[in-house]
Amino acid sequence: MDNNRQKNVQTVAVHVDSQNVTGFGFVAYTNSRVEKLRDEGRYDAAIKLKKYLRKFLNYLGKNEVPFKDFDALLMRNYHTWLKNQELGRNTISLYIRNLKRVYKLAVNDGLAADCNPFEGLDVSYRVKKYRYGLTLDDVKRLRDLDLSGESEMTVFARDIFLFTVYTKGMRSDDIFRLTSKNIKNGQLTYRQHVTGKEISLPWELAMQEIADRYKRKGSTLLFPVITAKSPHEQWIQYDGILHRINYNLKKLGEKIGLDYPLNLTVARHSWESMTKSVSISDLL
Repeated sequence: MDNNRQKNVQTVAVHVDSQNVTGFGFVAYTNSRVEKLRDEGRYDAAIKLKKYLRKFLNYLGKNEVPFKDFDALLMRNYHTWLKNQELGRNTISLYIRNLKRVYKLAVNDGLAADCNPFEGLDVSYRVKKYRYGLTLDDVKRLRDLDLSGESEMTVFARDIFLFTVYTKGMRSDDIFRLTSKNIKNGQLTYRQHVTGKEISLPWELAMQEIADRYKRKGSTLLFPVITAKSPHEQWIQYDGILHRINYNLKKLGEKIGLDYPLNLTVARHSWESMTKSVSISDLL
């Protein structure tokens, strides 16, 4: 075993020992991956992996499965069990795919046999035939909605939805990172947090009007809602704000008569669905 692999195994063993796990198996290893994600500041990924592991533990009915027992029969039975839970195809694929990813990491760390317990299982993602998106008239109705008497968070949710559409589907984690330095010579330029790709688009008056409503003295952030210092606390704030925004957007969607839940994902899809026939000037 080379030095890097030996180091990885030793790191995993430390995590396992800290959890007082008897023996060493798939569950202990997965928990070690969760801790590694947290150490890297990838809190959303850590929480999701923990969720996938909990579902697997519900099926197992016990706290551990040795790698030698993690085989194709176990995975086929788990797949059948998930189907019996009346879960959607993509949801089932998501649960299985994440176990498969962890198993491959364990193989790379020399902790599991280099075989394929997932052979024969279709875990591909099926693209949804229809994604909800607002029409131009829907966006204008949301923009012109009388929100007098509504909470500040309801107004903020509407503003962030509109800002997302105006900025051609900018993701919320990028929106909350924007500062005044991102605006120069009539252009909004930023680097996507997820992909690292640089994006530049015209900075329109309607965007400025929204940003002006949330100016805060002493902060260069356009939307100074993430105030914590540590990355973990910042993520907790972001996650909480995102839930509150989507909760209020759902209520706003009901106000304008939508028959599906309004959320920030719909904002991104709204821009995508209108790109062939609508310009930014039509929205403003």
